[in-house]
Amino acid sequence: MQTQDVTSKKSGAASKWLIGCGIGCGVVILLAVILGVGGYVFVKNIVKGFEETEAITDALTERYGEIKDFTPDPGGAIKPERLEAFLSVRNSTEKVKEELENSIGMLSDEEREGQFTEEPSPGVLTKIKTGFGIIPLIAEFYSKRNQALLEAEMGLGEYYFIYVVSYYSWLGKSPADGLEYNLRDDEEDRGVYWRRRRSENLEDRKDDVLKQLHRQILPMMQNQFAGLTGVDISPIRDPWRERLAAEVEAMEADRFRLPWQEGLPDVLEDSLMPFRGRLEASYSKVLNALEMALD
Repeated sequence: MQTQDVTSKKSGAASKWLIGCGIGCGVVILLAVILGVGGYVFVKNIVKGFEETEAITDALTERYGEIKDFTPDPGGAIKPERLEAFLSVRNSTEKVKEELENSIGMLSDEEREGQFTEEPSPGVLTKIKTGFGIIPLIAEFYSKRNQALLEAEMGLGEYYFIYVVSYYSWLGKSPADGLEYNLRDDEEDRGVYWRRRRSENLEDRKDDVLKQLHRQILPMMQNQFAGLTGVDISPIRDPWRERLAAEVEAMEADRFRLPWQEGLPDVLEDSLMPFRGRLEASYSKVLNALEMALD
């Protein structure tokens, strides 16, 4: 009995990963099956997968600190070798990313089609089967990405800084990218629900992501500016110090502001430009919600 209680608690923790990532209606099917039928062995395997993911994440944190501890290069540029490392991490998850995109696309179809029919059809059964496989895929995605980060000697902070600056601030991708519908955890009702009004959903998601990003990226920018303190720079570099100070001040005044959202400084854009095509090709609109599960 005690073992089952522990497993139940751990499975609840695993499900919160999904709630925070914005997974669609197919997961409602999956959770219903898990909670209704029991699925002890299945839940145990899911928990094991996420425990492995968390162990790798802990190793990253121990080696490189928390996400917000990262300090970008005080000079403003991102070195080519760091962008190569970032892209190698992105490439390491290519296979599981493709499987996840296909699975999530299949499950999200149900939300656009309406209610289930009374009699189960092959399509519904396929969705349920896909639902059973999607949670282990998510655990595998995080595990592979974070293991690749360890091998590339890159912390989560540096990864997210490059991700945000490259995709959002420079290439114009939306922080709200992901599924059109998502699950939300209502703390008061302790229930799981999903919003049907797309515009409301996207605005809520964007606000949530921007607030999370702000909590993590602003300290990085402050670290970057602090890195210039006491450094002997020529008068030619003074404009960069002033522009970075102005950007930090703007972010401090607006908790929804992206870094450099009005345009990257030349030194940063010039470092990204040779990698533009590869960065564009490595972006996944569907999996952006998974990437932005910062907490």
